[in-house]
Amino acid sequence: MKRFKVGDYLMDEHSGVCKVCDISEVALGGKGTEKLYYSLQPVFEKSSEVLTPVDSKVRMRDVMTREETEELLSKVPSLPFIREKNPRAAAEIFREKIETFDLYDLATVVKTIYLRKQLRIAAGKKTMSSDEKIMQSSGKRLFEEMAFARNEDVSSTEKAFYLALKEEKDLLLSENQE
Repeated sequence: MKRFKVGDYLMDEHSGVCKVCDISEVALGGKGTEKLYYSLQPVFEKSSEVLTPVDSKVRMRDVMTREETEELLSKVPSLPFIREKNPRAAAEIFREKIETFDLYDLATVVKTIYLRKQLRIAAGKKTMSSDEKIMQSSGKRLFEEMAFARNEDVSSTEKAFYLALKEEKDLLLSENQE
């Protein structure tokens, strides 16, 4: 497991993009229980602080670079579109992909839910609440990390992601009307 330094930025699976503010020994269980902890400041939630053990089971990794973000954006059209129609089976596939803590899997989930939503809207149906919940958390994490790497606001990054899907969305919508 990688050790981060004070001043590093990392991606925490629960808190998103965080800055390492301090690394110190803390005895949360009283004297004799000292452990080394990261004090993390979530970048997009300035009012909170996260204390997590350096040897935590919570997954942390380097934040993607601007180059990695641009590469991901260029590959969005070629990411798979999960065509599972059964909502429970689809939710299970999404959960498995999210659990990998991999950006491309996360982007695949966001892409699929976005396109499913567009298809449902075009068919005059409501969006699925299970999809909306997954999109809230997955989209938030993906777009915040990408925005941080691109040094721009989250909504601009989100627009760039969806713009990369325009051709596929248009094609799916036209196929669906035939």
